Amino acid sequence: MKKSLTRIATVAVAAGAIGAGTLVAAPQAQAAGPGDLAIIGGVSCTFSPWGPNWSDGPQWQMHRWMGVVNVGGSTMTGVTVTEFGGPTKWVPANKAKGTKVGQLKPGQASILFSTKWKGCWPASISGYAIANQVENPMNNVGFWQNVRQAPPKDGQNGKIEEKPTS
Repeated sequence: MKKSLTRIATVAVAAGAIGAGTLVAAPQAQAAGPGDLAIIGGVSCTFSPWGPNWSDGPQWQMHRWMGVVNVGGSTMTGVTVTEFGGPTKWVPANKAKGTKVGQLKPGQASILFSTKWKGCWPASISGYAIANQVENPMNNVGFWQNVRQAPPKDGQNGKIEEKPTS
């Protein structure tokens, strides 16, 4: 009987040591945080001096732009940006980053609306971003405006629309 108690005690101590070693050796699992979209944008006026193509300078130029960035920890899918009173655009695919249409990896940004005009006048851009995943909606809507006014050179107004980037 004394041998059986000794064996049971030895097995119990060994099992406890193995269990404690497992708890100490195994790091805590860290899952990526959820994705979180944040809309970005702006309206700015700059004086454009003569450039390398020697066209339309020097004059004031206004730039309106809006896009989205994934500030979360996981890939977002089905990402679109809608301009209030305007179109809805999908985030384009990016072969270099390995994303499909509508996907944004953590830290990736995409500018979907980008227009420039000759001259500068009070203007604004506003919209919202949305995706298939549930996330914090408090940073998904934005509004930017400009109040500066500068007439274009020779009274010409010209809009230049740039392609979306991601």
